[in-house]
Amino acid sequence: MTHPVDRVIIHVTQTTYTKTRFVFESPRKKVSAHYVVRSADGHTSQCVRETDIAWHAGDWDYNTRSIGIEHEGWVDQSSYFTGVMYEASARLTAAICTRYGIPMDRTHIIGHYEVPGTDHTDPGPHWDWARYIRLVNGV
Repeated sequence: MTHPVDRVIIHVTQTTYTKTRFVFESPRKKVSAHYVVRSADGHTSQCVRETDIAWHAGDWDYNTRSIGIEHEGWVDQSSYFTGVMYEASARLTAAICTRYGIPMDRTHIIGHYEVPGTDHTDPGPHWDWARYIRLVNGV
């Protein structure tokens, strides 16, 4: 990797898992993330190698220094944020943090809405940050 990674950015797809995979495979869309996690069963697909830069943050600096994880669902539909999805995503985030020496805290695991200059709101008001960080830290 040519760029140091110091963040994990949490996203919500605003569409289905299948449609997200399709969008990420289309170069014309000019959007991607490293991973996408399915709501129903936590199945996780890697869409971009971690050594490559994904186009997920809307900010070049953040794209180059972060790993992006998309979660199937909509920001205003809490039913998509299932326990199995949280658990699978948290295991992935913990592994990424361990691999790159990223602290497992809210300063380094951020929502898309926290990227400077973004107009996005994901992961939205129903994302349970306290639960997620506890799971990432294995507590």
